[in-house]
Amino acid sequence: MTKKEPETVLQPVGKDEMNLAEYPFTLLTRRVSENQKTIEVEQQVRTETGEVVTQSWVVTGSDRYGLPLAIDEDIYIALMKILKDGGFRDRTIPFTRYQILRILGKDISKREYDRIQQSLDRLVGTTITSKNAFWDNRTRSYVSKAFHIFESYELYREQPGRKSARSPELPMSYVVLSSFLFESVKAGYVKNLDIEFYLSLRTPLSKRLFRFLDKKAYNNRSFEIGVMRLAEKLPVHDAFPSQVKRRLEEPHKELIEKGFLAEVSYARRRDGEEKVIYTFKRPRVNAQEPLAPLGDPTVEMLVARGISRSAAEELAARFSEEHIQKHVDAFDQLCAEESPRIRRNPAGYLRRAIEDDYATPEPRRAKPAARPSPGKSGNGKAPQTRAPKRQASERDEAVRDAEEVPLGPRSREGIDPERLVVLREQARQMVLERYPVLAQRSTSPAFDVMVDACLDEILAVEGPTTLTAE
Repeated sequence: MTKKEPETVLQPVGKDEMNLAEYPFTLLTRRVSENQKTIEVEQQVRTETGEVVTQSWVVTGSDRYGLPLAIDEDIYIALMKILKDGGFRDRTIPFTRYQILRILGKDISKREYDRIQQSLDRLVGTTITSKNAFWDNRTRSYVSKAFHIFESYELYREQPGRKSARSPELPMSYVVLSSFLFESVKAGYVKNLDIEFYLSLRTPLSKRLFRFLDKKAYNNRSFEIGVMRLAEKLPVHDAFPSQVKRRLEEPHKELIEKGFLAEVSYARRRDGEEKVIYTFKRPRVNAQEPLAPLGDPTVEMLVARGISRSAAEELAARFSEEHIQKHVDAFDQLCAEESPRIRRNPAGYLRRAIEDDYATPEPRRAKPAARPSPGKSGNGKAPQTRAPKRQASERDEAVRDAEEVPLGPRSREGIDPERLVVLREQARQMVLERYPVLAQRSTSPAFDVMVDACLDEILAVEGPTTLTAE
């Protein structure tokens, strides 16, 4: 069968950490500002005990890269989706830039690849200092914290436009989410985010306003806030309420037209402060994956293995039953073998295997011949020694071939167990040398996945037939 070109099919439900939805961490501009070095929000709130507390939220960028920009908010949303799709298992998020651009619906080009690296530079270099403003869902209280959004990253030099079944997995770039934010996510202080709706909005201000209001809309029919307080939360740097209202006209119009808001009105409080009142189209509940009529056995087969129904329907429409069944059978075998290859994201692996037509080698059959005695081959002669050391160019070619066709655990059948232990240790050292940040988290699932990938790389170069026990 002729393989169809992969298309972007966005699973519409992402996640948004609610402290970062409540407070801004990016400018709403598309270019670095030489004049603005910080984003500051200060407000007073009344706690459940009746105490009035002053909250402060200060965002500072690095001297070299500056404050995060509007595009960086999109990158954050994409990375949080990848974290969510991986089951929030670890704060180290493996990704490819190609994967991020697919999520965001952007062109695959060197320019966009470079922009992702620039975004990560800004996000990693950003410090947020929160005083009585960071909600800790475990203690159910506001706390003071100073943290980065992402602690570190490492990028693999992908080639834009490269077609490779291996490229989504080996080697992987990764970014490390702040331990504070990861703990907040694990404590449940996250909300669902309709990414499809978010990405459909035309301006950075519309997107930021949607994220802020979406947090307020949960089980609420309406929400009101002072105009100048709202300006701080976005942030919009206008001096007067009339200016803020003019700036919000287009975002309000768009959110009404697209069915998120039913109405926007203004009123004055007793103290004379002007406030904005939002009426939501309907109370927001947790976004769900879209449902479809049951009945297609191919769709049900994929859904049963963790793929969302919308993605399963799209795969069933694009590929033949035989093509899908072939990869489902291979996937089930990997599950039975408890393969590390699918440990991180089983459903994601199956989907990529179908889209990119991963190789599915046949199981090896055991040879009926008796095992030869040590030091002798089957014909009674001394076994042939390995060929002389390969040239560097041949080794590089073998590595490239390994990136094109993923090796499954079956390729390790027949390898001497002691030799396999030695090779796995070599693979572990490769990860420690290549990925110094990941090396600091050597007990994480992401580290194990990378070790397994490097082991496959070694096997691809040396060839499993040269490693079998005699």
